[in-house]
Amino acid sequence: MSASDTIDESLLQQTFHACPFHGYLKQTLEVLEPGKVKVHLSHFDELDQAMGMIHGGVFAALLDTASYYAALSAYRPTGKLPLTQEYKINLLAPVEKEDLVAESRVLKAGNRLAVVDTKIRSASGKLVAVGLTSLVIRS
Repeated sequence: MSASDTIDESLLQQTFHACPFHGYLKQTLEVLEPGKVKVHLSHFDELDQAMGMIHGGVFAALLDTASYYAALSAYRPTGKLPLTQEYKINLLAPVEKEDLVAESRVLKAGNRLAVVDTKIRSASGKLVAVGLTSLVIRS
């Protein structure tokens, strides 16, 4: 990706808002540059597990969303569609009653596969999860 790459941010935002799951999770998309995004998630009580901490599945959903939009922002000018193939997540610390922010960046944007790195932080700035996502690229 080079400085001459462009992003159609309105299209990215349109597809983001068209997904009911993003709305349910109270997520918002911030496009930083081609191949790099932040997804913000506002905490609400239904995201918590029985011990009062945010459920691990929420981190996985946030990772998947941020990874996908990082890849989509890199491939969108070409018309290619990235689809999540696999992700790995490491949960580093529990989070209670805080918003989350995932920052994803494309490490490799190949013809058939993209690899995306994601860091998830609590609103207080603590690194709470990291992940790596592979996305298959469809024409």
